[in-house]
Amino acid sequence: MSPDYYYRLIALSASPVGKGLLPMIEPSGYAFSALRDGEPALYRGCADGVESILVVSPPGENPAFESIKRLEREYALRTDLGSAWAVCPVGLTTYRGNPALVLEDPGGEPLLRLIAQGLDVATFLHIAIGLTAAVQQMHGRGLIHKDIKPANILVDIERNSVRLTGFGIASRVSREHQAPEPPDVIAGTLAYMAPEQTGRMNRSIDSRSDLYAVGITFYQMLTGVLPFAASDPIEWVHCHIARRPVPPRDRTPAVPPQISSLVMKLLAKAPEDRYQSAAGIEADLRRCLAEWEVEGNIRLFPLGGRDAPDRLMIPERLYGRERDVERLLGAFDRVLADGMPQLVLVSGYSGIGKSSVVNELHKALVPPRGLFACGKFDQYKRDIPYATLAQAFEGLVRMILARPDPELARWRDAITTALGPSGQLMVTLIPELELVVGKQPPIAELSPRDTLIRFQTVFGRFLGVFAQPEHPLALFLDDLQWLDAATLQLLEHLFIESEIRHLLFVGAYRDNEVGTEHPLKRTLEVIRQAGAPMQEIVLASLGLEDVNTLVADSLRVERPTARTLAQLVQEKTGGNPFFTNQFFAMLAEERLLAFDPVAAAWSWDVARIRAKGYTDNVAVLLAGKLHRLAHRTQQALQHFACLGNAAELVTLAIVCDEAYQTMEAILADAVEAGLIVSLGRSCSFLHDLVQEAAYALIPQDLRANAHLRIGRLLAARTPAEKREEAVFDIVNQINRGAALITAQAERDQFAELNLIAGKRA
Repeated sequence: MSPDYYYRLIALSASPVGKGLLPMIEPSGYAFSALRDGEPALYRGCADGVESILVVSPPGENPAFESIKRLEREYALRTDLGSAWAVCPVGLTTYRGNPALVLEDPGGEPLLRLIAQGLDVATFLHIAIGLTAAVQQMHGRGLIHKDIKPANILVDIERNSVRLTGFGIASRVSREHQAPEPPDVIAGTLAYMAPEQTGRMNRSIDSRSDLYAVGITFYQMLTGVLPFAASDPIEWVHCHIARRPVPPRDRTPAVPPQISSLVMKLLAKAPEDRYQSAAGIEADLRRCLAEWEVEGNIRLFPLGGRDAPDRLMIPERLYGRERDVERLLGAFDRVLADGMPQLVLVSGYSGIGKSSVVNELHKALVPPRGLFACGKFDQYKRDIPYATLAQAFEGLVRMILARPDPELARWRDAITTALGPSGQLMVTLIPELELVVGKQPPIAELSPRDTLIRFQTVFGRFLGVFAQPEHPLALFLDDLQWLDAATLQLLEHLFIESEIRHLLFVGAYRDNEVGTEHPLKRTLEVIRQAGAPMQEIVLASLGLEDVNTLVADSLRVERPTARTLAQLVQEKTGGNPFFTNQFFAMLAEERLLAFDPVAAAWSWDVARIRAKGYTDNVAVLLAGKLHRLAHRTQQALQHFACLGNAAELVTLAIVCDEAYQTMEAILADAVEAGLIVSLGRSCSFLHDLVQEAAYALIPQDLRANAHLRIGRLLAARTPAEKREEAVFDIVNQINRGAALITAQAERDQFAELNLIAGKRA
């Protein structure tokens, strides 16, 4: 077993919780029977004179670190769970030598045991109503489950009770972003996973993601089978995002048409087309049950009549961008058709939706098993050569490391063959690559010009490993207005001199910051003159009709009803999509958009909104949102903004001088406010404009101090063996406050770090 596993096991057993719990429910005193196999397993334990318990434990001798973390996560959520609708944790212990979570035993059996042949209509309706009531109460506590499935539902038919369990990946965040990681490493169960939870839908995970999983569960309850069948993880993803399931009634004729339609509504690909609340599902199910019990039949009626979410949920559809998305997807189709590389440039003002348009590629990449790599240039890191390319390919390297051993070996062979004796060049750029290809021989020193040519050639071969007919590559580099000179030269080489194929390169930039003399413009003109396939997509502001549709969809009203409010929103935001969403959300936060639970509808007063005198400047609006956060959170975001658009939580903990374990709690309000996006062990600002607003909170005359402090902390707390790898991040901070350094010893130390950075560059 790994040392990390032993450490986790010892820490768990020695915790105050574990110490207090073990004498009370020593597992050896119970006779256990398995209720659920798989990962993790569920056992019921009974002992004479003692109430029975449930124990959840990862199977096997060396459970994965993530499995142990999920047990801890479920226990940490115990105060958010209610015994009427959830199976509540009572402690952490060990079972058969593995960490284990102990739960109350409310009785009942996992739903999975009851549905092998499908359920009759009456039984289905009773269980379905209990399940939706449980989900409704869970959502009312601000939780998203993210892994609802029959194995995580405990049903006691005699008592007519349904309870949820399996909260190991549940989230307290109302909206959460899932990166497009390899599908077999995404937390959750692929067969029940909502399209947006796969990371390929350009949508956030929210409470409606759970409702999709409820739909899959209903389908299985009625038919005894899943709506989709797949042989591998990527095929599961394709099923969820692109395939329409066969209606339950077509598989099982005994299913009433109305119930079949209800399930199909839950399985809509877009969250906006599903039920919006568990309460809406429960209301329709109760109507179905009442008619079935009286008449033995269910008449058709409009679904969702009482389905209105009591919080504002702005759709994440792209409004007014249909033609732009079609042009982008058309370029990718040409890559698939003839293998020729395509260059697409997406431009427009900040907040206009460039990244959102490009992210529509994720769906198109699934059927051909295409790869997606993305990096984002940072205005504060423009002197770090190739940093954004390294960021993009780090994601691909991590994808490789997550693959099974035989596939990892194939990637290793392909990369080693392509790089030949120059592998150390790519390992220096992407240190994690060494975990794939192993230690590489040192590189011979050449003249500066020959060194550059060698790097460009080797990088082209490295890129070619990923850009193949069996898995074409889409490479997206954002914020090209801030790109470094070395990357610009490399792009010119790739499109003019290299023989790269099966590549879609997409670059996005703010056209108002790229004038005719900008190096990017000159290089693009050279590439164009060389005859490389290139097209430009210029995004304009949204027109009134698009804003009107967005407002009407958000409030679930007809467009004429929303028009006056939409005109005011358009007037204030100028049709900038990011500003529009932020402004609209702020109206709800300040109760100028209010939900009437009796009428189950939204109300607003345009005159009051206009009289409020809201700013028409997005920076001022964001600054106001930041100032409403706790002081500690504001400070953390200021430090975060100094680092860039994204950062690892461990790095944030260093620069905030906080314990790693507390960073998630410190940032929770900012995540909930939609200002930053949590990505597991890292996080990013929702948008460059948020980063800029957070940075602007630091007084101008204190910014150099802030950067110098961060540089000193990074230098002091980065292990010696990792210092060269992190040297660009360190000197980038120090150099912005170098004028404040007075001690000669410190000046010498940081001069040496700059020398290391110069040589590495």
